Amino acid sequence: MKTRALPAALAAAGLVAALSGCTLANAITPPVEAQLYPTAADGQASNASIPIPSWVPDDATMIRIKENSETGATIMQFTTGAAVLGGACEPGATDAAPALQDTWWPQTLPPVENINCQDGWKIFGAGNGMFDAWK
Repeated sequence: MKTRALPAALAAAGLVAALSGCTLANAITPPVEAQLYPTAADGQASNASIPIPSWVPDDATMIRIKENSETGATIMQFTTGAAVLGGACEPGATDAAPALQDTWWPQTLPPVENINCQDGWKIFGAGNGMFDAWK
């Protein structure tokens, strides 16, 4: 009977070791945070838990942002009166899809020629003054 208990105890100890530290903490509480800011001023305030980038227009409203604080992966959506944001992307800059998803994030990305870049962010207009961005 004792010979069976030893392998089981070793397996359990191995499982505990594998799930300890950051791995277990991330499984229980992932390092992902989300915020909703009514205005750009709210998202750029010094007390904003996930500050929005400075390139977001001052008239932006309903700013949704989600960030993985461990990897820096971020997705964002907002409404603005701007016609176009950002500029041409470097070749290959838009090859990687966003690492994060959410119910408000588009399920498919537009063609590469409809994506602009700004300070490491990829930006596209989703219509009706709405923009989506990721990094």
